[in-house]
Amino acid sequence: MATKTKRERPDYWTNRETLGNATAEAIHYSIMPLDKVSVDMELKWGCDRLPQLVSTETALKFGSAKAKLDEAIEANDPQTVAKRANVLIKGWKVLNDEAEANGHKPLSPKIWPHTTDKGFQFAVAQSNPDAIKALKEDEALKGVVVYSLEELGRMLESERSLNALKLQLPGQPIKNVSVMTPERRAMYLVDDEIPF
Repeated sequence: MATKTKRERPDYWTNRETLGNATAEAIHYSIMPLDKVSVDMELKWGCDRLPQLVSTETALKFGSAKAKLDEAIEANDPQTVAKRANVLIKGWKVLNDEAEANGHKPLSPKIWPHTTDKGFQFAVAQSNPDAIKALKEDEALKGVVVYSLEELGRMLESERSLNALKLQLPGQPIKNVSVMTPERRAMYLVDDEIPF
């Protein structure tokens, strides 16, 4: 099995070798309408959520269509890419219609906004799809930092000292966090000779 690489759009600065290449340009532009439909559907339903809301048979057909498109892209076959992209556009519509017919509702972002005592505004989203949808649709979140629970988990996982402190002081809220700057570190260093 060949290793698949991410196909980048033909671009003067970042992907110059494909600029003006008829095959690369044709493939890029034939996928653009599909990209728009898939982004719209994932904003509506959530990333990778829609195939879970339909029958196994429909999900199987959609997965097969996606695999055939990937195969055509890998083979650098613009005509087949265009054909497969159109099939997948129809596939998104089938997924959408079946999910709605089954009574499923589009993603309604779960967001918890907060403002600290010092006025810092942020929000926590239940998932990455919730965060993405909320940022695109909720005007009140303009300029507000939005973290998903997954992102917070990664940050807390990497901040072992904070987690160790919370474990030592269960139930105690964190009231102040300060960063150890070089200037603050210098305050704690003593240059006096040790008297022994």
